[in-house]
Amino acid sequence: MISGWWSGGRWMPMFRPEATAQQPPEPAVGAADYSEPPASPLPRWGWLSSPAVQGLLAFAVYAAVWLSTVFRPLVSHLGRAQVMQSSPDPNFYVWGLGWWSYAITHGVNPLFTHLIEAPAGTSLGWVTTVPPLGLAAAPITLAAGPVVAFNLLTALALPLSAWAAFLACRRLTGRFWPALMGGAVYGFSDYEFRHVVSGQLNLCFAVLPPILVYLVVRWRDGAISNRVLVILAGLVMAVQFYLFLETFADLTAILVLALLLGLAVADQGSRRRVLRLAGLLGLAYLIALALAAPYLAVTLSTASPRTPPHGAMDLASLWLPTQEGGIGVAWLSHAGFGPHEASPGCSVGIPLLIVVVVLAATRWRSRIVWFLTGLFVVLAIGALGPIVYVDGHREFTVPWHHLFTLPIVRNAYPTRLMLFGFLILALATALLLAGPTGERQPGRWQARWSSLTGRWGLAALVIAFGVVNVPTAEALAMTPQTTVPAFISSGEYQHWLRHGEVVMVVSNVGNAGLLWQADSRFYWRLAGGYINQGFDKRTGMPVGAQNLPWPTPSRIRSFEALIRTDHLGAILVDSRHIGPWTRVFGIFGLTGHLTGDVMVYQTHGCQTCRRLSRAQVHAAMVPSSHQRPG
Repeated sequence: MISGWWSGGRWMPMFRPEATAQQPPEPAVGAADYSEPPASPLPRWGWLSSPAVQGLLAFAVYAAVWLSTVFRPLVSHLGRAQVMQSSPDPNFYVWGLGWWSYAITHGVNPLFTHLIEAPAGTSLGWVTTVPPLGLAAAPITLAAGPVVAFNLLTALALPLSAWAAFLACRRLTGRFWPALMGGAVYGFSDYEFRHVVSGQLNLCFAVLPPILVYLVVRWRDGAISNRVLVILAGLVMAVQFYLFLETFADLTAILVLALLLGLAVADQGSRRRVLRLAGLLGLAYLIALALAAPYLAVTLSTASPRTPPHGAMDLASLWLPTQEGGIGVAWLSHAGFGPHEASPGCSVGIPLLIVVVVLAATRWRSRIVWFLTGLFVVLAIGALGPIVYVDGHREFTVPWHHLFTLPIVRNAYPTRLMLFGFLILALATALLLAGPTGERQPGRWQARWSSLTGRWGLAALVIAFGVVNVPTAEALAMTPQTTVPAFISSGEYQHWLRHGEVVMVVSNVGNAGLLWQADSRFYWRLAGGYINQGFDKRTGMPVGAQNLPWPTPSRIRSFEALIRTDHLGAILVDSRHIGPWTRVFGIFGLTGHLTGDVMVYQTHGCQTCRRLSRAQVHAAMVPSSHQRPG
């Protein structure tokens, strides 16, 4: 994908360790990393040069830094649901992890569920339930519950993504420290930060794209055969398909673009390898699509979700830090946030942009540098979307804006292309820090930037900018205690609810119904649940109950119809977020019982429900009539 055309005889090894009596010189960059060990014994610390040992060491460094600082509150309380509980996304992924364990152990169709949107149920064909993570974490989910599994996966997402990028950078350069820096650029990028603090497992688990790069570079070096590349790449693509369909679609488009760009920059002798790589990746796609056939069949048989708003990157996000507060500078506090909330996840920073410029200027004869630079520019332009915004202000519409209305493209967020942009930046950083190729003597200013001090001084600036963009405690939005009530965690619900009963959950916690249901091991079925645009994004309420806090006779009748037609047996109200709900249920004719931290309303088929006039509703709601929809 990235460097198959870079082996036509022109490109020389980026480095070549000094030969010793115990260790012969390595034959080429990357290829020696997996060569047979020398016959003579290694030096005392020679085992540290093993790629496997260095990979373990890199992961240990990433995990130690991340888990001992930013994510320490999470790993200290793995049993608490505390990540971004105001958003519906984290609790949906808790549900997704629990669902796959439930589906496996109960032998039910994992792509359709009757447990949410009860009693009819819903297809999960267009829903990202992260099956690869659900299957991998099934032992943890079954033993300790889906909340613990979710917290562990969230805590490990960034270190694992950084480690995967380290493998690609280490294979490309053969150097540990440049690869360690490159892995950090990718795994701890602003893109990863933004999605991990939002609890979006499908996006923050970005392990597979760099693994695919790693496989291609190994194939280029002759370390794996054509057959192995096809099989392993096909498996990687299939897993990515199941992990998140949009990233798979982006990867497909970027692979096509990368191969075309590779043909453009390759010399005549290397173009054959690019074409061969294209054919092998095409075969890998056939394997991936064959493995994804069950999911594809369900997906294509159901309607696609509604088109989301264009998540476009603000151009200013490329160079400005985008954490709240703007490091104390007033105009920075808003400059990089752009037209969509995802735009801050695209912050690259001036130091990384300088890395690209310096690499292009000092290695302008290298075809891989042409390739990386050109691909990054194209991806950054694509991430801007159909309309270019700068500092939140609309500037102009791009000439190719009609491409964003195509059937597949219109359901994707352009900003998510920056995942691959950060992967390119990681590779570029590793290449720059690995030092000059030695093909020619650099000029005076180029030698200054190519010096050890110049390269690692720039790396220090990259680290400094990254530290500025690390999520603050406020951005993490972790709750000091779990949002799962004792009514659920203690099993008290079994005394009030029948097994398989249809239940509605009322809480200000995002997707509390899915969270409580998953933590109860799916003891009851849920009316509602936010899984897509079909339900209220804040509460996951079924349509007939969304506006009930501001009652009218027609809304009360709609809710009564919901109880009767959907066989709603009970309503659980979080006592910490009661709001106007108890008053509404009271005038409606339902009686609640406070059980610990949950108010339980058993509907009894709406036998006590009352029909009210508008005047009666208004009179009953006068004490809370000042409340309006938020």
